[in-house]
Amino acid sequence: MFDRIGDQDPERPYFETGGTGRSHEFYTGEEQHRREMERIYGRRWLPVDHVSRLAEKGSYTTLDIGTGSILLLHGDEGIRGYHNYCRHRGYKLVEEPQGKRQSFVCLYHCWVYDRNGALKSNNGTYFDHFFDREKNGLITVRTEIRFGIVFVAFSADAPDLDESLGEFGAFAEAYELADLEVVQWKDYPVASNWKLVAHNVNESLHFPTAHKDLHRVTDFDDAGTYELTGDIVGAWQVIRDKYNSVSMTGTSARSPIPSVPEGDIQKINWITILPNLLFGFTADYVMAQWVWPEGPGTCTVRHFWLFHPSETAKEDFSHEAVFALWDKANYEDWELCERTHRGLSNPMWSPGQLSLDEEVVAQIDAWVARETAAEPKVEGRP
Repeated sequence: MFDRIGDQDPERPYFETGGTGRSHEFYTGEEQHRREMERIYGRRWLPVDHVSRLAEKGSYTTLDIGTGSILLLHGDEGIRGYHNYCRHRGYKLVEEPQGKRQSFVCLYHCWVYDRNGALKSNNGTYFDHFFDREKNGLITVRTEIRFGIVFVAFSADAPDLDESLGEFGAFAEAYELADLEVVQWKDYPVASNWKLVAHNVNESLHFPTAHKDLHRVTDFDDAGTYELTGDIVGAWQVIRDKYNSVSMTGTSARSPIPSVPEGDIQKINWITILPNLLFGFTADYVMAQWVWPEGPGTCTVRHFWLFHPSETAKEDFSHEAVFALWDKANYEDWELCERTHRGLSNPMWSPGQLSLDEEVVAQIDAWVARETAAEPKVEGRP
């Protein structure tokens, strides 16, 4: 947070020349997308939800990732992830993005699963001695919870989650992330590569031209980049003196989250857990943006707005000014991302120079490039 700004090395290599974008293939190519789905989304721990959306037993959420779908369920042993498909014929079990049930019925052949993923009935589907009901529950997905965030991993050899999170805990604890409540959420389909969305939400250089409302409240020129340990990147930005909330009005009667350091009251801390979850930590609320790839040129962004329970409990609580600002800004951003994707899809395009204000963009690309680098050929193998 605030005291970390002074720890940054002003002579770090990026500031010698800035950075450059990467190739047409890196942003739009089928092969690059395949490697990302296999080596990043298929192997690493992925942040997928917040515990406040799964507070009660039987509550569930769903999420599509690439060509797959997962179901998060609050069962008798806590929150667990499952592949969202019936074990019988692979029918997608739950279409709704959120809800609460104590059992789940497959509409194809009426197999019934309970809130722990166990198969309770196969409703007349004839089997004899060869069928073991206990072995035909929903297929589990590795699930962990840190700082109120639900993580899943599809691989048995995913990198260590705590090591990947690095210094993220310092921000999560300062803003009491585990105790906040998701008050509203919204899905946005975006016709662009997921990395372009990650770029966009990690730099404020475009605020003066694209986001008049955000630019009025925040100062894109009073900002900087963090150097952080772990698979996270981050930057900070100052809120202008006459405002106290990043919202359409710029003002709020909400009290700051109790643990936020004094030096961060007038700041936004933009922190991203790679590959796909951006947080905008502000003194009176936290916004979160998940970006989920569907193909090389399409993704879905799921946006959450989280507030402290001491504020949501008040009779006059309202988040409308916050939602209005970000909903408008999101549509402005998606147009930028989609038009950029169309430009990068042109094989005649060549990488452009990145400014000193776009360091996080370069950091994201470098991380993805490392994770998806072609493996060296081993002598004797094809």
